[in-house]
Amino acid sequence: MDHLYYQKKINDVIVKCPIEAGIEILVYNLLDECISRDDFALVDINRIWKNQDSRLLTGAGISDIAILSTDFIFKQEDVGKVYGFVEVKAAGVSLADTVQVLEQMKKVTHFIYTNGVVWRYYYNQKLKWEKNLGVSKTKYAVSEIAIDKNEFEELRKEIRTISWK
Repeated sequence: MDHLYYQKKINDVIVKCPIEAGIEILVYNLLDECISRDDFALVDINRIWKNQDSRLLTGAGISDIAILSTDFIFKQEDVGKVYGFVEVKAAGVSLADTVQVLEQMKKVTHFIYTNGVVWRYYYNQKLKWEKNLGVSKTKYAVSEIAIDKNEFEELRKEIRTISWK
């Protein structure tokens, strides 16, 4: 995925249907491209009911996406590991350190928090980096954005260098 494709897709969501689920799909696709499929399983977990698997439950519910070991088996809590969570918000939502986010990041070593435009990576609950991919093309709250090619490539590089294990 290059920055122009990402820009088109995020703007489709922002302009046509500005909801969190659209951003989550885009975030999932970018992460899937950047995280080794041989070593990790990237799984959308946001629709799991609470109390199904304690490894995926946090003090504030369930995150949107999990980075798991390849041997992870749902509801078999002695098989597999959870390496990280990703919490996704809609593109227009600012990334505040809410109780939800703080509780979710307590459960894992690696935590990514994003609205598709701004990406934050936390290691052991400490912010390690933040990338802002774009700027609004208009003055309106829900408007198209331009994705900065260099920031986008930096983001991809940073995701690839995370030592999940």
